[in-house]
Amino acid sequence: MQTITIKSSIDKSTFTEMEACVLALGFFDGVHIGHQKILETAKQIALQKQCAFGVMTFYPHPKDILFPHMEPMTYLTPLPLKEDRFEKLGVEKLFVVEFSPDFARLSPNDFVEQYIIGLGCIHVVAGFDYHYGYKGLGNMKTLTEYNPGSLDVTTVPKIQHSDEKISSTAIRKLLDEGHVQMIPMYLGDFYEINGEMNQSSLFHKKHQFLNLIVKKRYRMPKPGIYHIQVEIDGINYDGTCHQISSNEHHASLLIQLKDCSVFPSKKRMKVKWLDYKYGKQNESYGMNEYMKKDELVI
Repeated sequence: MQTITIKSSIDKSTFTEMEACVLALGFFDGVHIGHQKILETAKQIALQKQCAFGVMTFYPHPKDILFPHMEPMTYLTPLPLKEDRFEKLGVEKLFVVEFSPDFARLSPNDFVEQYIIGLGCIHVVAGFDYHYGYKGLGNMKTLTEYNPGSLDVTTVPKIQHSDEKISSTAIRKLLDEGHVQMIPMYLGDFYEINGEMNQSSLFHKKHQFLNLIVKKRYRMPKPGIYHIQVEIDGINYDGTCHQISSNEHHASLLIQLKDCSVFPSKKRMKVKWLDYKYGKQNESYGMNEYMKKDELVI
């Protein structure tokens, strides 16, 4: 997959370098089931038209630019993880557009001319509620009306679960409420974060405790005790997350693993959140306290 980052207005000298492509448009936080439908639709059209399968996404989230006084946005899939998901879904060209105040002021027509036609797009695919341009004045209806015949447009209808639209907002709400076991019905899999082991592990019988550092931009579940699955070097381990805490730089997790004898110092790990177990986490406990009190809850 080729990733092209666009930090300002597109240099017209690059237009001639762009091959014809089908573009899926969206922010795609989470790359959930609704997003996957958009991406699969674009992929099939690209195969039919024998051109490149492309995606255009944006960073940072528009809320961070339009409402700078609000708490910074946290992500289901920070950009590196989103890129990885796109590549696995067969995306050939990824355009990452820097969402800036200047970009937010683009008229809907200027957006289409510069960022769609200008990038060689011959067919756009997006969700029914996609908006673009200044104040979101552009929508799928205005996109279909743009210079008829010059651009094909496919609108993907709403995808629902239990009469609720599958959306990044719905998934964030489930995380905020601790309902991680329900997320696969929206995401297509359990919610996953990546992190790095930052503290030496302490062993107790067949159990291992470790402290995992997670980038601040990840959306975390509400504080509590969770049943999790942790992948280390391609091997999955059953575990419990006892604590979720954060500071201005990062979040940290106190994790207990079952039947894990590896020493994963500084290793990258994937954590899948399977179920909310119970109760309020012990905020003051460190790893030593858990071992002394024999609080092994796996």
